[in-house]
Amino acid sequence: MSRLPQPATVAEIARLVGGEAVGDANAVISAVADLANAGPTDIAFLENQKYAAAAAAAPAGCLLLPPQAKDAPCAAKAKILVDEPRGAFAVLLSLIDKSRRGKAEPVLSPKASIHPSAKLGLGVSVGDFTVIEKGAVIGEGSVIMPQCYVGADARIGKDCLLYPQVVLRDDCTIGDRVIIHPGSVIGADGFGFTTDKKTGRHAKIPQIGNVTIGDDVEIGANVTIDRAAIGSTVVEDGVQIDNLVQIAHNVRIGRDSVIVSQVGIAGSAKIGSGVVLGGQVGVAGHLSVCDRTQVGAQSGIMSNVEPDAPGKPGPVLFGSPARPHREAFKLQAFFGRLPELFDRVKAIEKKLGDSL
Repeated sequence: MSRLPQPATVAEIARLVGGEAVGDANAVISAVADLANAGPTDIAFLENQKYAAAAAAAPAGCLLLPPQAKDAPCAAKAKILVDEPRGAFAVLLSLIDKSRRGKAEPVLSPKASIHPSAKLGLGVSVGDFTVIEKGAVIGEGSVIMPQCYVGADARIGKDCLLYPQVVLRDDCTIGDRVIIHPGSVIGADGFGFTTDKKTGRHAKIPQIGNVTIGDDVEIGANVTIDRAAIGSTVVEDGVQIDNLVQIAHNVRIGRDSVIVSQVGIAGSAKIGSGVVLGGQVGVAGHLSVCDRTQVGAQSGIMSNVEPDAPGKPGPVLFGSPARPHREAFKLQAFFGRLPELFDRVKAIEKKLGDSL
């Protein structure tokens, strides 16, 4: 349970989230909570009907519900009907988050190392032991927390937040309102080398490109995005990247895609817009994945992914190699029956004997 910055009536919250108040619109709500722990002055949400029974029993003061659940059993004295309950709940969480953070005065730590040629906009904060190299540019209102490294000629947009121990290598660029969580490395050298056919010795291919990240991107903890060999590794606007993701050199990820934890994308792959890659998905190099493709966890993309028809969203895939998900689930069911089928074949062979 987390308290709102100030108590509000159900009617006020409904106006805030663009929903319709049903029941006691004057009931006062002071906090947000999950269904299991919501009390009479708390607001919770129901999005998945799988939890309808929990919503029916929850003694919450108010529930955020989709319109189709208007007449569902509900112990709460008030409801707010809204198309996307989770999104409405996120609006309330944002209010709480902002009130907790407050608006701290910008601070340039005397323990930071800031090159004289670096340019910092108004209201920039730089934490202890952060290093900002020559020619770097940081947009107004951005916060660079302790122990970060910003390389030479790197550019950071406005209102960005770099958590501790983020590394942004030289010449790399990030847009406005980007959040990068601890331990992530943006712009390490791509994994490029040649191998002498006679000796088997490897020689490094210099990686002289950069990484370009768009606006409103969030990058989780311990993510690595490699710089391009030539040109740019590109993450477009609105992309959401979970923890522990590896994005190789010269990859391009289209806007508003979602990359879940432990995904690995090999060099020069092109990921379309609105793509969802589930946890531990692997994408082979030099492939393209079309817009709005969805790939289930632990799947392997081994060939180009195209829409079923022009103008249609990409397919839903699963498996390794990835296949249309219905086909993949069917094959999984067959795999489970293989021991039984093997025993049956052996029995038939034994029965037929020499006639085989």
